Amino acid sequence: MHPIPWAIITITLLSVFVVAPLAANDAIYEKCKEHPRGPWCYEEAVEQINRPDLCENILTYWPKADGVHGWCYYQLGMKNKDCGLCSRIHKADLKQMCQRDVCQH
Repeated sequence: MHPIPWAIITITLLSVFVVAPLAANDAIYEKCKEHPRGPWCYEEAVEQINRPDLCENILTYWPKADGVHGWCYYQLGMKNKDCGLCSRIHKADLKQMCQRDVCQH
């Protein structure tokens, strides 16, 4: 058996059993999922309500949006003067910028 079909099945099952239940309880996702700028719509809403814990959902719903995910933590790190949020950023350039701008002050 080829590994590709199993990968597709695994991804499908994960989306059905992991992402779908999370999304059903997330009003921000419901508002942003069909938006042309979905991940950015989500990031802006999370930033507005000042909930850094929701930044992680960006990668759950849009797995390739690591730049938006990092920007979410960066913005909230700056807003809250919370250097600890920088460690959650995956993209090296954003993490470095966060550490420079948030942690050095």
